Amino acid sequence: MTHISKEFRFSKKEKVPFLQSLALGEYDFIEHAFGTRWGGVSQEPFANFNFSRQVGDKEGNIEQNREILSTAFHIPRGGFLTVEQVHGDKIAVINGDVPDSQCYPGYDGIISNRPGLALAVKTADCLPVFLVDAQKRVIGAVHAGWRGTALGITARAVEIFVKKFSSSPTDIMAVLGPSIGPCCYEVDEVVFNLMAEVRGNTDFLSGRDEKGKWMLDLAMANSCQLEDAGLLPGNIVSAGTCTSCNREKFFSHRGEGGNTGRQINFLMLK
Repeated sequence: MTHISKEFRFSKKEKVPFLQSLALGEYDFIEHAFGTRWGGVSQEPFANFNFSRQVGDKEGNIEQNREILSTAFHIPRGGFLTVEQVHGDKIAVINGDVPDSQCYPGYDGIISNRPGLALAVKTADCLPVFLVDAQKRVIGAVHAGWRGTALGITARAVEIFVKKFSSSPTDIMAVLGPSIGPCCYEVDEVVFNLMAEVRGNTDFLSGRDEKGKWMLDLAMANSCQLEDAGLLPGNIVSAGTCTSCNREKFFSHRGEGGNTGRQINFLMLK
């Protein structure tokens, strides 16, 4: 998939290009960006806007990239909150309190109603999901790979919106950013068995001629999950673009043989 949904557009702040959801752009109290691989100082194979310390990039490059991002969006360095991203389903909740950390180990998502905090997830094929309840002024950022998807992490996020912030699922909007698409995401029997019992699996799993291989549509799997959690279909929008097919714009772990960087995606209440 090489196209971008008409619901999204590329934009730029200073030297930082990013993908923007038109739907979220209508809210003047929200800042958001789905990052690309460009705008920074990292060198190959992390060229050049890498935000992960775990891939082998120089610490100085990552610090400069953080500074570039903070300056472009006028967000203090301490305003970015990230999660360790362990491919689980734990979600940190910041309910008006000052966070006691800038990174939450063991978590794959953050939900908050506190303005001035940029909730961020890093991706290179996994699916970044932004959730917004404009009525309650609550937002969430979720990192969903196949393991997190199989565990139901986006449905869990909706459950937290409802239980912790009294949200109605019909008021929640979900925006799904770039991820590896069904054109490129081949999975094996282990993944298939975990996904096979999920409703809608015939929509997001398709077989190949080769025995024991399937193609997985991460965005569709999470869309089904969000609908089951009570979101209106019209409130779920997807970028519809494959990171592996678009390696000139995005990092792709699978497309680049595992030796690549991570782009950042963030959502913030102003």
